Amino acid sequence: MEEKKQLRQQVKQEVSRLSPTERAETSVKIREQIEQLPLFTRAKAILLFHSLADEVDTHNWIERWHGVKEIYLPVVNGDNLEIKRYTPDKTRRGAFGITEPVGESLADYSLLDLIIVPGVAFDPHRNRLGRGKGYYDRLLKKTVAPTIGVAYDCQIVREIPVLPHDVPMSLIISKSKIYQ
Repeated sequence: MEEKKQLRQQVKQEVSRLSPTERAETSVKIREQIEQLPLFTRAKAILLFHSLADEVDTHNWIERWHGVKEIYLPVVNGDNLEIKRYTPDKTRRGAFGITEPVGESLADYSLLDLIIVPGVAFDPHRNRLGRGKGYYDRLLKKTVAPTIGVAYDCQIVREIPVLPHDVPMSLIISKSKIYQ
């Protein structure tokens, strides 16, 4: 869909203009907001993601929460994501250069209490625009856990074109606002 492609390019340009300091400060602020949520404090098992350079940085979140919560990370397997438990000493470089856990895949997604999701863009109606491969939409259709999209303020756009297979978030958190 051409409209989504253009929106991805536009938002990626906006994100590329953020300084490393802005990115780091925003990532900490978003983490702090998540940690205040009852959804987070109650959660025992959290699906997170190892952030790419243009995403809200989750690397220190994984280290901070590991051992306090059961942290799971997605692993690309063909056209789908599998979920594996994170253990710092059991990882490898996977698809797209992302650090992924190794070991058994989680078979029962109902064990997840919370899912934190990346995106290229989000809108105030909690819609998400991913990178265009549909990995998260396919995964999220198999889960019941609440989802939190995390975004820089410049990744919040007026409206995202939605298709029937797109899965909205439960919440979206940016530095300046929580969209519910």
